[in-house]
Amino acid sequence: MASGIHVLCVDDDPDLRSVTAATLERSRSEFVVSTANSGRDGLSRLDGTGTESEPERPAIDCIVSDYEMPGMDGLEFLAAVRERDPEMPFLLFTGKGSEAIAHEAISAGVTDYLQKGTGTDQYVVLANRIENAVEKRRAERARRESERELERYRTLVETVDDPMYVLDADGRCTIINDAFCDLLGVDRDRVVGEPIAEFISREALERGAKTVYHLHESDRESDRFEFTIGVEDGAQRIGEANVTALTDDEGRFAGSTAVIRDITARKRRERELAEYERIVELAPIALFILDADATITWCNDEFADAFTEEIEALIGTPFAELIERGYYDERVIGKYTDEVRTLLSSSVDRTRAKYQVRFRPSDDEERIHDVHTKLLPLEDGAFVGTIHAIRDITRRRRYQRELERQNDRLEEFASVVSHDLRNPLNVARGTLELHAEDCPQPGESIDRIRWSLQRMDELIDRLLSLARHGQTIGKQTPVSLSTSVRRAWNAVDTANATLECAVETTIVADEGRLQALLENLFRNSVEHGSTSSPSQAQEDTGRRSASSEPSVADAPEDSVEHGSTDADSRAQQERSGVTVTVGPLETAVDDDRSVRGFYVTDDGPGFDSEPDDVFEFGYTTAEDGTGFGLAIVEGIAEAHGWAVTARNGDDGGARFEISGVDVRDDRSGST
Repeated sequence: MASGIHVLCVDDDPDLRSVTAATLERSRSEFVVSTANSGRDGLSRLDGTGTESEPERPAIDCIVSDYEMPGMDGLEFLAAVRERDPEMPFLLFTGKGSEAIAHEAISAGVTDYLQKGTGTDQYVVLANRIENAVEKRRAERARRESERELERYRTLVETVDDPMYVLDADGRCTIINDAFCDLLGVDRDRVVGEPIAEFISREALERGAKTVYHLHESDRESDRFEFTIGVEDGAQRIGEANVTALTDDEGRFAGSTAVIRDITARKRRERELAEYERIVELAPIALFILDADATITWCNDEFADAFTEEIEALIGTPFAELIERGYYDERVIGKYTDEVRTLLSSSVDRTRAKYQVRFRPSDDEERIHDVHTKLLPLEDGAFVGTIHAIRDITRRRRYQRELERQNDRLEEFASVVSHDLRNPLNVARGTLELHAEDCPQPGESIDRIRWSLQRMDELIDRLLSLARHGQTIGKQTPVSLSTSVRRAWNAVDTANATLECAVETTIVADEGRLQALLENLFRNSVEHGSTSSPSQAQEDTGRRSASSEPSVADAPEDSVEHGSTDADSRAQQERSGVTVTVGPLETAVDDDRSVRGFYVTDDGPGFDSEPDDVFEFGYTTAEDGTGFGLAIVEGIAEAHGWAVTARNGDDGGARFEISGVDVRDDRSGST
C-alpha cells in the first residue's frame, strides 16, 4: 500500500468539499487532503502558489474534482491539468451524472468517473480508486525511472574503455561492452544471454564466484580479484576484476557487475621493485639516502653495520651528527656540497659523483671509503636529496701500495738480472770463442757450451719480459693485425717454417704487447711443430759445422711446451717446414658474420696433455724448458680483456684462439 498520498479536492460547494476531505482522511491514514473552491484555485495549488489558508503543502498525487463549477467546469479543469501534468491521476466526482458526461470525461482522458451518493459507501469506492490510481502512476514512474537508469548504465558501460559486464543471478551475461568483447575475442551476440563460464578460464570463474559470494554475505559493496588473461599470441597477461554484487528490492541476490583492468605492467613493476629491493638487501655495498637537509632517511644493513647505533637510530639522524660523533672528518661536508652543486649545475653532463672519504669506526681503525653519489629525481625542479653507495677500498689501497712496492723490487731485480747476469754471460761467450779459435777441431763439446750460453741468454730475455711487464699494457690504439703478425714473424727465428696470414683486420690493442703475444705464439709453434722423423733430425744435427751459430735446434735435449717429448724436436722442426696460420675468429650476429678475434694454429703434432695446462706459469714437459712463453701470452691477453684458449686443431696441430677482441672493421684476406 502506498504511503503519503496527497489528494487535492476541488469543489465549489464548501459543505461537500469539507465532507469529502474529512471522509477520505478517515478512510486512509496515509491520505492528506487539500481543498480548492474552483478550477482556477486548484490550478494555483497545482502550480505551487498555494492559498491563504494552505500556503505550503506537499506535491499533489491525485485530484478529485466536481463537474459543475462556476467559471471552469470539471472537464475544462481536467484539460488545464493535463497541459501541466499529462499523467496526473484525475477523478471526476460529480453530483450530476449522465452517459454523455461520462463519455465526454473518458474521451478527455479522465482517470476515473464517479457519481456522488447520499451514503458513505461511495466514499469508500472513491478512496480505493484514488489509491489504485496513485499506485499505478507510481509504479509506472518507477518502471520508467528504472529503464532510464538502466539506459544510463548501459551508455556508461558502452563508452568506458575498460572491459565491463553485468551478470544475472544465474551467471549469464546481460550487458557487456565492446572492450569486453575485444578482451574475449568474440562478437557481442555470441556472449549476451550466455553463461560467462563459457568464455573465461576455470581459475577466473572460481575466483569471481568466491568473491561475489563473500560480497553478498558481507556488508561490503565491492571487492576485487586477479586472474590470468590468455591472448592470441600465446602470452599471458594479468587482469584485475573490480566486482559488485547486485540485489533486488527485497535484498535477494540478483547478479553481479565487474570492471576489468589490465594490470600486467603494474605487476611487472611490482616484481621488478621486489627484485631490486632484494638485490639491495643482499648487495655487499653500503647504501643510504639523504634528504634535502642532509638527514638520513633510509639505509641498508651493510651501511648500519659500520656504526655502534642500530639502523632504527640512524634513520632520521642528520649526517652532521655522524661527523660530531667522530665517524667522519668535517671535510666530508665540503666534498659533498661541492659535488652536489656540480651535479645540479646545467653546465655539466655528469649524473653521478665519485670521491673518497676517510671513515673511523668504533674500533678506531681508519678506513677508506669510495663514495658514489647520485641525485634523487627532482620534484617540480627542486632538489630533494641524494643516494649514496659506499665501498670499503681500504684493503685494495693497501694491496695497491704493496703491489707498487713489489713492482719496484721487480724492477730492481730486472736491473740486476740485466746487468749482473749478462756481463758474466758475455765474458763466458767471449772466452768460449777464444778457445774455439785456439782449438783446431773444437768438436761437439764447444757446440754444447755455445748452445748452453745461448739458452741462458734466451731465459734471461723471457724472465726480463715477465718481470718488467707482467700483465700490464700501455695505451691501446687501432692496430693493423696483419702488420703486427708480419713484424712478429720477422722478429722470431722461424728457420724453414712458413707463415700464412689470413687476416686484414684492424683491432684495438697495445701494439708492442700485441707483437710480444704473437712472437711467443710463433716461437712456440716453430719450436714445437716438428713433423720429420727422429733419424732424419739426428742426421741433420750431426752434419752441422762447428763454426755454425748455435740455435735451439742444436739443443742436446728438449721437449715441447704443448706436448711433444722427442729430444730432437727442435732439429725436426728446423727441417720439417712447419706451417703457421693466423686467421679470423667469426661469430654470427643477426645473420651477419662479424670478426671477434683471431687464431694461431700450426700443423705440428698438437697437444699430448691437457691444453689448458700450457698457460700455467712455469709449466713445461722439458727438463730445460722455462714455461714462460705461453704464460706471457695469457697475461697479455687478460690485460687487454681478451680470452685465450688452446686446443688441438681440427686437422691436427696446436690451435690458440684469442677472443673478445675490439674489432674495428671486418675485411679478410690471405698472404
